[in-house]
Amino acid sequence: MSPSEPTFHLWIAVDESRVMTALTPLKVTRSPRRHKWGSITDLRAVPTAPESSKVPGVVVLCTVAVLVSAVLCLSGAPLLVILFLVALLLGLGLAGITATKPPPQIEAPDQAAFPALHHTLTEAEDREDFLDLVQLAERAGRALPEVDRVMDAAEGGQILAQALWEASDVLSRRQQLRTQIGRRQPSPAEDSTSSVGKALTEQRQRVTTLWDETESELTRVRNALELAAVAAENAAHDPGADDAVREAYQELLDIYGERY
Repeated sequence: MSPSEPTFHLWIAVDESRVMTALTPLKVTRSPRRHKWGSITDLRAVPTAPESSKVPGVVVLCTVAVLVSAVLCLSGAPLLVILFLVALLLGLGLAGITATKPPPQIEAPDQAAFPALHHTLTEAEDREDFLDLVQLAERAGRALPEVDRVMDAAEGGQILAQALWEASDVLSRRQQLRTQIGRRQPSPAEDSTSSVGKALTEQRQRVTTLWDETESELTRVRNALELAAVAAENAAHDPGADDAVREAYQELLDIYGERY
């Protein structure tokens, strides 16, 4: 595979309630901020501006309704027709003035057909952790052109995208475990020696083990991304740091390669 022709591209989309990653194109409604770097396209919903007062619109609408009714009266239109038209005008106008636009939302056209190519984070902690990793990856990506003697920028950008995809997978699994971790602890009345009690205890132990594994994987990704950023920034001024850059990107490759 040529570094100049990457086959891996990660889409990231963020709205008020979700962060989604995908290996197929994503969209965000209502003209999102679009930032493309390396092998990543990052879409961020533009926050909805506070709605202005609707009073001026209502005043204008009432004024128009009065003028229309006056014109119809002068033209000799029947009273019922005038009342109907004015009521229709007021109804349509008020509906338009009071209508609230929905907040911008993520759209994933291919999610139903390819669910495995999408990860969705809805929990605040998971979303925040992922966006922190995106910042680290972008920081590392900005430093890549200065160390092209060590790492091709296109190849490095693809490796960073793969690391973020792996991170979103880890966070998605952690999110699924969160509800199980939060289940109630056994009450004193429960018999831990019964078959049901033993099964519940074993299940809790499995979930706790899986949770610890995801935390360890997440820490590994975070450390590797931070090392990639710091090493490249140092190597831009100190060729002696080139080996650290190689090690950082090899670690990122290993993280992705161990699963895929």
